[in-house]
Amino acid sequence: MRLSRLLDGQDEIQARGAVDPECVGLAYDSRRVTPGKVFFALPGENTDGLEFAADAIERGAVAIVAERKIDAVAGAEWILVPSARRALAQAASVYYDGPSKNLKVVGVTGTNGKTTVAYMVRHLLRQAGVSTGMLGTVEYDLGNRVFPATRTTPEALELQHLLAQMRDAGCKACVMEVSSHALAQCRVDGVDFDVAVFTNLTQDHLDYHGDMVSYFETKASLFEFVDRRKPPGLAILNVDDDHALSLVPRLTGKPLLYGTSNRAAVRGTGLQPATDGTLFDLNLRGDISRVRLPLIGRHNIHNALAAAGVALELGLESKVIREGLESMPPVPGRLESVVAGQPFVVLVDYAHTDDALRAVLKALRDDTKGRLIVAFGCGGNRDAGKRRLMGEAAGLLADEVIITTDNPRREDPAEIARQVGSGFESVRGKGMEIELDRARAIDEIIRRARPGDTVLIAGKGHETCQEIGETVMPFDDREHARATLAALGYEE
Repeated sequence: MRLSRLLDGQDEIQARGAVDPECVGLAYDSRRVTPGKVFFALPGENTDGLEFAADAIERGAVAIVAERKIDAVAGAEWILVPSARRALAQAASVYYDGPSKNLKVVGVTGTNGKTTVAYMVRHLLRQAGVSTGMLGTVEYDLGNRVFPATRTTPEALELQHLLAQMRDAGCKACVMEVSSHALAQCRVDGVDFDVAVFTNLTQDHLDYHGDMVSYFETKASLFEFVDRRKPPGLAILNVDDDHALSLVPRLTGKPLLYGTSNRAAVRGTGLQPATDGTLFDLNLRGDISRVRLPLIGRHNIHNALAAAGVALELGLESKVIREGLESMPPVPGRLESVVAGQPFVVLVDYAHTDDALRAVLKALRDDTKGRLIVAFGCGGNRDAGKRRLMGEAAGLLADEVIITTDNPRREDPAEIARQVGSGFESVRGKGMEIELDRARAIDEIIRRARPGDTVLIAGKGHETCQEIGETVMPFDDREHARATLAALGYEE
């Protein structure tokens, strides 16, 4: 592919050379440059890709796409653009022949619920016979193979390659989680979204975005992609979330509202906890039926309504949607049960914001006959403002709490735990202790459990590693829970 073809449709190219070389690939890591590739010098938080331009040329790069030129570095064509990240996203789409144009692409954004909604949408579409891939926090499903995810939304180059593999595997649709980081870094700028979902917005990632206004505006930018389509794409908004509702006047097209209030076109009412699930009345634009969702919690009703809204807008029949929700399999690390014949419940959940933890604890409180016992922590080098709030949530809703580590990274684990503990102590004086060794915390909390109790291990969910300092070590909450249950004499 010629360089001119690769850059076709790029926004505001500020300067380009006279030569139009043949390009054999793209790279944004100079170590992955081979002769004939184009190197995109991406600005980063800690380093600037321009620092590696000379290395890329030495390795055979035929062109450098950057936001400014280093005159001392020669030997390749220089293409200057306003945003190297956006240029990469658009070029990657061109290089892989616009794979998203051959797929019905559903993007799901919001603070909580993205993963569960994505799993639900995939399940509903597959129930309707639509071959559907998925990209998200837990896994990448390309239709013909599934493997663990490296990040919620991949970098633009990898993202387009994954979409191309879905297309080539025969997928007709793709549902993907769209993180705020991905939107801020233009990773999805080359994606042709048909549908966008906004679940909710609560405090998270303020270490990156600075404040809630910036965080919201970044999330909201996903809807610019669907709204600028001709005709506009579909927006699915949570009517019970004020941030989601504030998007309505911004949209050209008419959004579908879902939730529990009367304004919702896809509505859930009559919620009733049931054994291993939740009963509710599902209203699909006037088509009402009683549904048993095999997931617990009011938050999962909202997730189900979001997925049902997507399915309805994509043309699925009400009967298929109802049956799909009732046959929904569990989502890894989302209130995932660890069962070994013990007379108490052990659950692992990804809840790592105060709103998510509060929702999960409320759901479990309604369904727990005995005590609700919780172990959780907060991540290091991430939004510190939510630590106290998570401690408050645990203090208000759990009977006993062990505060432990959760990817402390380069922060002091004891200081993180102290901040979480201060939130707990602001609402309660007793019932909390700190155990920084997460394995010991899990062991202790399970050994305390008595018949009828519920044990919740929160924060990591599906994750299989723990980041301490610069070291990433294997760690799976589920495996540690199973080990303790086995030591207590319980076997699956």
